[in-house]
Amino acid sequence: MGGRACGLRSGPHCYDRKGCGRSEPHCIPVKAKLPSINQPPFAAAGELGPAPVALMIVAQFKSFLTRADRLEHGYTMAMRSLAVPTIEPLQQAGLGIARDIDGGVGAGVVAGYHNAQHFLEVMLSALYLARLGALEAGRAARVVTAGLVHDFHHDGSRGTTAPFRLEKLAVQEALPYLRQAGVPAAERGRLETLILATEPRSGVPFARACWMHHCGSAALPKFSAALPAPLERLLSDADLAQEAELLAEADVLPSVGLTVQHAEQLQARLAAEWGTTLGRADKLQFVERMVGDISAAAFFVPNMLALRDAYRHAG
Repeated sequence: MGGRACGLRSGPHCYDRKGCGRSEPHCIPVKAKLPSINQPPFAAAGELGPAPVALMIVAQFKSFLTRADRLEHGYTMAMRSLAVPTIEPLQQAGLGIARDIDGGVGAGVVAGYHNAQHFLEVMLSALYLARLGALEAGRAARVVTAGLVHDFHHDGSRGTTAPFRLEKLAVQEALPYLRQAGVPAAERGRLETLILATEPRSGVPFARACWMHHCGSAALPKFSAALPAPLERLLSDADLAQEAELLAEADVLPSVGLTVQHAEQLQARLAAEWGTTLGRADKLQFVERMVGDISAAAFFVPNMLALRDAYRHAG
């Protein structure tokens, strides 16, 4: 039961009324109006290819936009889809953080990129990539929670002057929730490692190198004293290295692997946050850099190539 296609800008599935210049309700499919646990990223997509799956995921993202409880509801749905009991300490901690973000605590830059909607999109992208990677429920729940928390209390700065500052801040602000909920120290340590591994300049490359080593395609990387100590776990823990790689790709997937329109909206938010202008050349450079490193999100590579081609051939 989808609405009529508006036929403008986004082809047969227009999820953005402003984007197509029309305001009729039929521009948004009925299924996109409320989050559905029976659709990606909460459920596998069967035989569907990456393009229709991406449209469904973007529709789910948009269905949360007007909810005052978007993160609490999204996190609850994610845990339910994984059959994680509500009494689990990790879920209790995650729910506490989600509720506070919904209330404006540590919610990032409201009018920018790193905000509650970004937290939601990374969290749900991590959920779907965990499904693609066949992670068991406990590991998937850890990655989803790390996605929720990875930019907690982000202040909109680029973090160029102090590497890992923003990631350490997220860990620092999340730890009281984890301790209060009774999350074991070992699990807190794994979450800390995953969050630190999302730091783009050093954390992500190190995590990726560790995962490539565990896959048998690269030598064991050297651990630099410039890296936070918790990242050293990735050298010996193959599962955690896989989770770190997955989370890093979930962090960029909405920007490079879903739809052109969604990618443009995210770039506009990032430009607003940075107070600068970001053009097509900036986006193309970012996509071309990302696509060569994709592993956990390989299913979405055709979407990334389509995005790259769209920017290459844009007038």
